Amino acid sequence: MQVTEQLKQDLAVEGAVVARGLFDAEQLRRVRQSYDYGIAHPSPQAKRVYPGTPDEHFNEYGNPDNIEQYLMLIKDLGLADLAASLWDSEHVWFLGEELFMKKGGKAGRSPWHQDTSYMPANGPHLLNIWISFEKLPRRNALEFVRGSHLGTQYDGTSYTDPSDPTKPLWGNGEWPQLPDIQADRAQDAASWDVVSWDLEPGDALVFHSGILHGGAPVTPDCPDRHTLVLRFFGDKLSYRPLPSTKPDFGHDISGLNDPTLRPGDPYHPEYFAQLR
Repeated sequence: MQVTEQLKQDLAVEGAVVARGLFDAEQLRRVRQSYDYGIAHPSPQAKRVYPGTPDEHFNEYGNPDNIEQYLMLIKDLGLADLAASLWDSEHVWFLGEELFMKKGGKAGRSPWHQDTSYMPANGPHLLNIWISFEKLPRRNALEFVRGSHLGTQYDGTSYTDPSDPTKPLWGNGEWPQLPDIQADRAQDAASWDVVSWDLEPGDALVFHSGILHGGAPVTPDCPDRHTLVLRFFGDKLSYRPLPSTKPDFGHDISGLNDPTLRPGDPYHPEYFAQLR
């Protein structure tokens, strides 16, 4: 993939771009091998989101037992160099992987959220590479609110109530509650500046972790979605603590806060794998 100044500018300002043909057929096969390994070897934290509802789907995040699989994949495909060139960063670290599996044409939209609601850091050098193996029409792909990574930090969603996608993660008022973007769009399609793309196998979505994103439902005409997300950070990442209250979440992520750091300090914990 050729990284142009325009591409870097689009990513920095708009927060999300599509990388057409980022992976050829053999590379995509290699990515799928890593995905399948992760599905076959889940961690104890792997879960069914919204269990027992039509929106139930599989999710796995940051399995330390499988990290060598992803580090080899990243090296083989040169993804650390890609991230570095998109940011002009000297160093790159691997933040972790996430796996999604939606099947059967029923699971609805993933709630709008920002990944930075779940981590104690923010800054320009955060990157997600979102890779699906199916052809996805725009209505079944991930959507983004253009430029929102540069705006308000909202509370997260708790992922506990599919009928309320804005149910707060933290709920202490430190960050404003997520707006009900879908309700707003139902009233006025232009109420939010939302962007998405049709995707072919080999394409990838590349976006800042702090951008508002959501969607990617499965439907009868697009019944299955298997997605691997690889996350990275670079030199320009700063400590920004999470709220100190206990979150309404599967585990207490307030423990990610580091009392040895002050807000604004560089954030490069040693337990993340440095790639370059």
